[in-house]
Amino acid sequence: MGRPAQYVWIIRVFAALFGVLTPAFAYATATAQGVALNASAGCSNGNLDITLTTLGANSEGWSATDLAGTSYSFNAGQPTLQWLNFSGTFTGFQLVFFPSQPAAGTQIASYAYVGETPPAAANTAEFFVFYQCTTRQVLLSCFGPYGRCPQNAQQAQALLAPKIPAQNPMALALVALLIAGIGGRAIFRRA
Repeated sequence: MGRPAQYVWIIRVFAALFGVLTPAFAYATATAQGVALNASAGCSNGNLDITLTTLGANSEGWSATDLAGTSYSFNAGQPTLQWLNFSGTFTGFQLVFFPSQPAAGTQIASYAYVGETPPAAANTAEFFVFYQCTTRQVLLSCFGPYGRCPQNAQQAQALLAPKIPAQNPMALALVALLIAGIGGRAIFRRA
């Protein structure tokens, strides 16, 4: 076999390997584009309307929690084929509260993800809505790559809590400097 024939043979082997192995290294993608509280959501379910685009996604997970830490529904990494290739708004992603139902006025966090298990930012989209179940007032909503949004009611409440300026080290230093200046001026006036 001559040298040009050897090169052609080597190229064909690598091309065949590439063709066989490429699907094995392919990974799913899911891109979140929006989230809204479904019209049926309330104190019996936390259904969401999610807008996304997927390619090869084969897993979903969801949970619903309240500020006391009660979990009303939970499912992590459920295999599914409905997300293999999807683009648009999925109306009524179900988060049915089972076995119990929150009391009227409870603040509920509905969280869902679509993509892969285990989820990662590169292959999974997440969706989150924190709302008051009786009035359906949305207090916080979030969507994006996995890891961007809160995943329970306590995390949402922490994001909504007012921040004290002294929590920032620079603000604390400026406040201390201001107090020292005012104190120094008061002492200087007495002398």
